Amino acid sequence: MSERYGLAIGHVLHATDFGAGSTVAFAHALRLACATKSSLSILHVEREEDRRPDWSSFPAVRDTLARWGLLPAHAARSDVAALGVRIGKASVADPDPASGVLGFLHEHPADLLVLATHQRHGLDRWLHQTTAGRINAGSDGATLFLPVGTPGFVSEDTGEVRLRNILVPIDFEPDPEPAIEVVCDIVAALDVPECHVHLLHVGNPADSPGVSLPGSANVQYHWHTTTGSVVSAILQQARQVHADLLAMTTAGRHGLLDALRGSTTEQILQHAECPVLAVHEWLD
Repeated sequence: MSERYGLAIGHVLHATDFGAGSTVAFAHALRLACATKSSLSILHVEREEDRRPDWSSFPAVRDTLARWGLLPAHAARSDVAALGVRIGKASVADPDPASGVLGFLHEHPADLLVLATHQRHGLDRWLHQTTAGRINAGSDGATLFLPVGTPGFVSEDTGEVRLRNILVPIDFEPDPEPAIEVVCDIVAALDVPECHVHLLHVGNPADSPGVSLPGSANVQYHWHTTTGSVVSAILQQARQVHADLLAMTTAGRHGLLDALRGSTTEQILQHAECPVLAVHEWLD
C-alpha cells in the first residue's frame, strides 16, 4: 500500500448520557484505551448551564478495571496510571448534545470517539437529524457507535473481547482502505487471536474495486458480492456473517437526498444490530 491510513490512538473520547446504553459504550472505550495505552476522556453534556455536574454519576473506572482483573480491589488512581491509561472527566453545558460533543472535540481533538446511539424509526427518523449522525458528519476522526440494546464486542463484566467477524463494505467512493487499515489496527491492539474480515461489494462483481490489504497473521479476508439496495444489502450481509463489527469509510453527506435521509453511514446506524465504526475518508 503506497499510503497507510491507520489509526494511532492517543486519545479516546467517550460521550455519555449516564443511561443504561452508555455503560456498554463505556466498556468499549475503556478497553480500547487500555489496549492502546492512551488517554480516555469521559464527557457528559449538561442541558442546563447553572446545573452542577454530578461527578458520582460518571462510570466507575477503577471498579470496572478491578472487575476485569486488571486492578486489585480498592485500587488507587495511581494504579490506573500504572496501566498506561490517563483518565479525565469533563462536563459541558449545552442544550444540544451533538453541539456539546462537537464543541468539546474542537478544543480537545480525539483519535477515536465512542458513544451509544439510539435508533429512530418511521416519521420520527425523517423529521429529526439523529445526534449520532450529526456527530459523525461534524467530526474528523473515527467514531465507534454502539446501538443501544446490543452487547457489542467487549464484555461489560469481564472485559473479554469477542471480535471474530468484521464486515467492511467496499466501493470506489469513498475509498474503503482507511476503514480496513483502522480495523486491522484495532484487531492488533486488542490482540485478537483470529479475526475474519468480510469485504462486501454491492453491485456488478466485475466492477468491484481492487483493494490493498494489510498483511496480518491474525486476519483472514473473505470477499462477497451482492446486488440490490446498498443499505439493505450491507445490513443483510452483516446478519449472514454474524458480524461483531461493521466498519465503513464515510465521506459525509452529498446532495439534497442525503440531506433528507442521511448519509449511507447514518442510514446504517438506524438499523444496525452490531457496533458501527465510521472512519472519515480524510483520516491520516
